Amino acid sequence: MTAMTALFQTLASNYRNVYFAASIIGMKTSCLFLFLIFAIMVSAQKTEQGFDHAFKPTKHAPRYLVVTEKKDSLWHRQAWYVTEYTQALDGWYKDEECKIAHGIISWYHPNRMIKTITNYSNGLKEGVALEFDEEGLMRDSANYVADKLMGVRMHWHKNGMASDSMNFDGRGNGAEVAWYEDGTPSFAGYWVSDTLKKGTWKYYHANGKLRLSEQYAEGKLVSANCFDEAGQPIDSAICAEEKEAEFPGGLTAWKKFIERTLNANVPAKNKAPDGQYTVVMQFIVGKDGKLTGIKPRTHFGFGMEEEAERMLQRSPKWTPARQHGRTVNAYRLQPLTFVVQTR
Repeated sequence: MTAMTALFQTLASNYRNVYFAASIIGMKTSCLFLFLIFAIMVSAQKTEQGFDHAFKPTKHAPRYLVVTEKKDSLWHRQAWYVTEYTQALDGWYKDEECKIAHGIISWYHPNRMIKTITNYSNGLKEGVALEFDEEGLMRDSANYVADKLMGVRMHWHKNGMASDSMNFDGRGNGAEVAWYEDGTPSFAGYWVSDTLKKGTWKYYHANGKLRLSEQYAEGKLVSANCFDEAGQPIDSAICAEEKEAEFPGGLTAWKKFIERTLNANVPAKNKAPDGQYTVVMQFIVGKDGKLTGIKPRTHFGFGMEEEAERMLQRSPKWTPARQHGRTVNAYRLQPLTFVVQTR
């Protein structure tokens, strides 16, 4: 047996599509070499990888199993949630790295309900884009032309009431109106260049009274007038204040709280396989500073999500977020990494 034949047999055993290799072992070295190149090229058209919660390749306890395969002129990518054994993604792309979407991209919630359906052309959103919650209720509906909003876009509250509506011209210009969950107007204004505010923007209290009136020119705030719930003017500096929710003492104190409170040995005690697991928790910092709506986004098991939830439930009150001078709910995602190394 020649060295080339031995090499061929070794490599052939690693590729499922070259099961007929044994039938050509007796061929000339040149033919074997050409066939070997073909086998490697065929295998290269399909890859399987583990991805973390941020959908980046990882070798440690992946959140997703991702399969990418060349089909005709496009690349087809599918992903599955590792712990739930359900599909997470199905999409089409123009490149092997799957950075240029081209066709329908569908994401799913871990409970198998559709999450988003978006059509792309050469990496740009084109046509209808829909978003649904875990119960199957539509939360967002929009239409795009070359990645720009065109026509009416609608968002809905959890209770089914419209939360806001936009109407764009396909060139980055449009108007937006929003409502509270009971249908009371929340704010209204105009957009230019997709993200720049224009002219007058008005915001309202839940009782319907004017809360804030802003004037914009070329996307920059020119003036602001603020009012309390009774309609009386207040200091515009206070009204314009915006601040993110914060743990007492800031980020450093939050990290110390996690280190002090989280029991990192839980997965090892529950006999989790060796590896690195990044649990992701979502929660709301309420207007009163309390953490509510605590819910895991991952499901590795072995007590990890339960321990992360216990830790969050023990958190002291945060300083709530402020927007336009009033306290508002703030939504957060918190990754927590457990490392299991028993050997």
